[in-house]
Amino acid sequence: MVLKTSFFSPALERLVPYVAGEQPKIEHLVKLNTNENPYPPSPRVVAAITAAAQQGLQLYPDPEALALRQTIARYHGLAASQVFVGNGSDEVLAHAFFAFFQHDAPLLMPDISYSFYQVYCHLYGIAVQTVPLTPAMRIDVSAYARPKTRGRGGWRRHRQPQRTHRHWHGAGAN
Repeated sequence: MVLKTSFFSPALERLVPYVAGEQPKIEHLVKLNTNENPYPPSPRVVAAITAAAQQGLQLYPDPEALALRQTIARYHGLAASQVFVGNGSDEVLAHAFFAFFQHDAPLLMPDISYSFYQVYCHLYGIAVQTVPLTPAMRIDVSAYARPKTRGRGGWRRHRQPQRTHRHWHGAGAN
């Protein structure tokens, strides 16, 4: 239940919160769905954390994570400007949804997927449409296709029932 107040955004009333999957309370159970590890950190990891805690961990890190981005870029043969890092997967996903999925057409996703994807869609006002898996529990790629017709100025119109969606297909688009 959301507390009604003028301080909250109207979007908050429509937001359906994320509900975590089942969290059984069974001793020695390894829950892979929550990225748990049945083993404690190695002594080398504990030593590295202890050393880092004594060498500037009390300071804010570089907000651009330049050393990390340079290392990742070097490893993958990229420029550091091509590497994005965030404070965990939730932040990276939030930026990705905001940056890539703000379009006129709904975002299509499998009906059985990470349930937080739909929360991001609702949070950012992204229309979402789930596509059922096949009876064999596989993704039917053809179910994601939308009819295309040539439009003017580089636009292609995707006709959906009661709506016309436009997508820009830049140079080199098929």
